[in-house]
Formats: sequence, structure tokens, C-alpha cells
Amino acid sequence: MTGQRYFYYTPWMLTTGAMQASGFGYNGRDPKNYSHKWDKAIGVYWFELETGTSPIEMLRYWNHQIHVWLKYYVSARLAEYGKKPSAAVNFSTFIISAFWHGFYPFYYVVFFFCALSTEANKDIYKSRFLFNKFIPKALRNFVAN
Repeated sequence: MTGQRYFYYTPWMLTTGAMQASGFGYNGRDPKNYSHKWDKAIGVYWFELETGTSPIEMLRYWNHQIHVWLKYYVSARLAEYGKKPSAAVNFSTFIISAFWHGFYPFYYVVFFFCALSTEANKDIYKSRFLFNKFIPKALRNFVAN
């Protein structure tokens, strides 16, 4: 299954390179060190995705531009102003993403379980202080992140 992901990485990396070569990926200067930033149009953060420690991180870095669009134009509009998105907002956002992918039933199953895993990850992260005395310090970031 790991090899299948590289089938998607290649077009995303080529598209990112084309966007940056054309100038559409330019995102101004970094205010800290005044270097040029070229991160406006990035398809996938493949290294961060492969080394991610939680489902939320991995979904954030996979198809990054669509994640940003769903975050600001779907999830932010469904959530109450000033509050974090609830589970219903999270599930609705994933269902809209499944609808965007097409009318294949398995997309809805996969995106439902993606929403379920992100909600479970949020609950584990909130309750991580309960496990601090059982989990060795070196493994805490990997087990309850």
C-alpha cells in the first residue's frame, strides 16, 4: 500500500513544480528572515505525511490545497463563530469531500472512517494526561499525540 501512494506523489510534485516555476507558488517574503517563500500552491507535503504521528496530521498533508479549501470554505462556515468545529461539522466536511470525489459508495465509507478516526484522535489527545504514568516518556508523542 505504501508504494501506491507514490503513484499520487509524482503528479502532485510535478504540479507543484509547475506552479512554482510559473510564479503562482510565490507567497511573499518570510517576515523573520526575509527569505522568499514558495509555499502558496503545494499539492502534498510528502515527508510530513510519511512521518506524521496522527491521522489529523496525515490528512492535513495529503492533498494539502483541498484540505485548505475544505477548512476555510466548508468547515469554518459550518462551525459556530469563534468555536472549534464539532464532530457534526467534521463529519459534514468529510461527506462533502466524498461527494466532491464522486458517487462511488466506497468513497463515503472511507471518508466516514476518516472522520471517525480524526474524532477518536481528538478524544485520545484530550485524555492523554490520564496515561502519562503508564506510557514511557519517549513513547508519549507517538502513542497519544
